[in-house]
Formats: sequence, structure tokens, C-alpha cells
Amino acid sequence: MARGRKLEKLSDFNRSLKNKYGIGEGVDYKPWLRVQDVKSKKGQRTQVWGRKTGREHHLLSSIESQFFYLAEFSDSVVDIREQFPLLPLNLSQKIAATLGVEHPTVPYSAEPNIMTTDFLLTCRQGGREFYRAISVKPEDGIDQRTAEKMDIERIWWELLGVEFLFFTGNETTKAQSTNIQWATSPFRAGIQTYSPSQVEAALAILEPGKHLLFDLCEKLVSMLQCRSEDGLNIVRYMIAEKWIDVDLNYSIESFGGVDILSVNLEKRQVSNGD
Repeated sequence: MARGRKLEKLSDFNRSLKNKYGIGEGVDYKPWLRVQDVKSKKGQRTQVWGRKTGREHHLLSSIESQFFYLAEFSDSVVDIREQFPLLPLNLSQKIAATLGVEHPTVPYSAEPNIMTTDFLLTCRQGGREFYRAISVKPEDGIDQRTAEKMDIERIWWELLGVEFLFFTGNETTKAQSTNIQWATSPFRAGIQTYSPSQVEAALAILEPGKHLLFDLCEKLVSMLQCRSEDGLNIVRYMIAEKWIDVDLNYSIESFGGVDILSVNLEKRQVSNGD
């Protein structure tokens, strides 16, 4: 892992901008803050390879990870930029002054700090492209100071005409996110995919309804004449690629079962050459 950057004063911020942190889109975007840059933040920090962006995403808490998997799985989301900087600095300072609240400062140096929004999503729907800024916070509530900073964020984005939302998560979104992570993790960074003929064969036996994972995997292994571990991975692949739509509201792995809500007939027909 690369060394953390020092972000304590204006010269540090300018150097980061010169090195293109907080700039770019898709694979070229470099988050303003990376996991190695934030040593004091509480929570589980992790890096996840983005299947849509083709780069490592830097997630600074478990709730950020939860939101990331949900956002990436959404058909309307085409790009995810995490730890997005609110620049220029003087704009967030003016907003803070207008609100009558203190602008965030760098610990120890007391220099004005660059604020960030947890996620900036690029969405595409109905031929329209638009952005959504998302602040992610734990479901157990926020304190007054956090609310003040969120107000600065909200106005910053509203001035740009971008919808600002916040995500707190709950037991259902946690289960959904865990299932998406479970289904997609073997296929990140271009690892292991299945041929069209294998997908076609799998689709031929997958039908809506509740299935025990063990039974479903045994059928797939028998039909495809593949290794036993491939049976489970094919099920995960079908979910990850949305060949099948499943109930994500309970832990598939923990319960050992999957409820297939529908098979993507359009994809099935394509795979069959219909």
C-alpha cells in the first residue's frame, strides 16, 4: 500500500491537486482521501475493486462499504467517486460563514480543511445523465457538529444544482449489501468468468422459486461437468451479472438458500440465440 499523504496546510492541498487527487472520472478519478491518508477515522477502512469503474475504491467505514455495493449494483449508476473534495475552499468557507457555523479545520494546525462528500454518483436514466451527492452516516444518529457540516455540504451541492442525499442504512440494506458483496467478490478485478455456453446451460435449469444452494449447485455441477466449487460460483455469477433476480433481503450465504424471483428472459433468449 502506498504511503499516506500529509494534508495539513494549503501547500499540501495544492500539491494534491497538482497530482490530480479529487479530479477525473471513472478509472482516472483519484479520491481526495485514501485509506492510508486517514489514520484517525474510526470504522473499518477497505479498498474494493470497482466493477464499473475499473479502479480501487477507498472506503473509510463499514457503512460506506455498505452503500458502495448498493450503489454499484444499481443499473442507473454509471460512475462512483468517493471522498469527493468540495473545492474551491473559499466557497465552503463562505457557506459556513453564512450559516454562522465553524468551518472544519485540520486537527493540530487549525488550518481550514478541505471538506469532502462521501460519494458523488453519476447516474443515467431515461436518456438523462445527472449527479447525486451522498453523505453516509451511521443509523444511530448524528451529533450537532456533524449536522452543521452536513448543512455546509448540502448548500454547496444545491448551489451546483446537484441533489444532496444522506444514507444511514438499516438491517435490510445491510443484508442486501452483504449479498451483493458475496455474489460479486469472485468476479472483481477481472477474475474468473464463465463462457456463454456455460451461462446458457445454467440458465436452462434456473427457474423462479426457493432453492437450497447445495441442491442448486449439485445440479449445475452435474450439468456443466465442472468442479464442485464452480457450482456455487456460477450461482454467484448469475446474481452478479443479473442473469437472475433474487431476493436480497436476507443473507443467502447464512441461510444456505436462494429465492429466485425471476430469470432474465431477454438474456436467456440472447444466450439461446432466439
